[in-house]
Amino acid sequence: MSSSAADFHRLQQRLRLSGQLVTRTALRIGSGGSGQLDAADLPVLRDAEGYPLLPGGSLKGALRSTVEALVRGAELPRETGIWTCDPLRKRDESEGACGDHREGERAGVDVTRHCAVCRLLGSHVVASHVRFSDALVHVSPDDRGARRIPVEVRDGVAIDRDLRRQYGKNKYDFEVVSPGVRFNLEVFVENPQPWLMGLLVLGFDQIKEGFTALGGFTSRGLGRVDVEWHGMLRITARDLLEGRPGESLEGVALEEEFTSFRTALAERARGNA
Repeated sequence: MSSSAADFHRLQQRLRLSGQLVTRTALRIGSGGSGQLDAADLPVLRDAEGYPLLPGGSLKGALRSTVEALVRGAELPRETGIWTCDPLRKRDESEGACGDHREGERAGVDVTRHCAVCRLLGSHVVASHVRFSDALVHVSPDDRGARRIPVEVRDGVAIDRDLRRQYGKNKYDFEVVSPGVRFNLEVFVENPQPWLMGLLVLGFDQIKEGFTALGGFTSRGLGRVDVEWHGMLRITARDLLEGRPGESLEGVALEEEFTSFRTALAERARGNA
């Protein structure tokens, strides 16, 4: 792959990962306060039909912070390329900085000087190779007609941290998405590299295993989700120009492909790439 940050001028491959996120516990996706008098104090975010949705930006943010923490904690040699920058560090501080983050020099930036996370998920200089769609609730035609909205209302109280009891009469209601709800998941990747795909798969593995929770109130046990991958479409520019549908992977073939991504990441971490 070209080392230029303007890496998207040449299409090599595109991937579309499809699957579902399944809530194992209740999920809190806040939308701010409600303007309705009879609504919960803290409603969940909903689509135009009233069903809850999980914004792609929220999913990307949770996955990015997970991958950044793992890479930072591993403390691998910088020569492997598996390192991450400090996004809060000032641009004029070279130690821990990520590549060349000067705004006016995007066209000439060498992407190999950027950390692995920025190369995969982007920064204010380098565009993200991964795009997350908003995850909408999977609703069957029968359920959609019945307008069954999988949302619960729960009680919350303010706690006095010193006395460890309710603080005054500060009580509120908040909405959560019920356990067992399925959200349709789509992730698109442009010009993927196997070892960077390994980081992406590793991040989703941490979500699936429960180490990373989604949404709010996670310290109360909310936000545990399962990740079920159903398929992956790989398509090249030649496929598009010649009218071919590309390569579709499912089942065992899909898991083998994910294993190859994890292996490519492990080999690079060992310095064998």
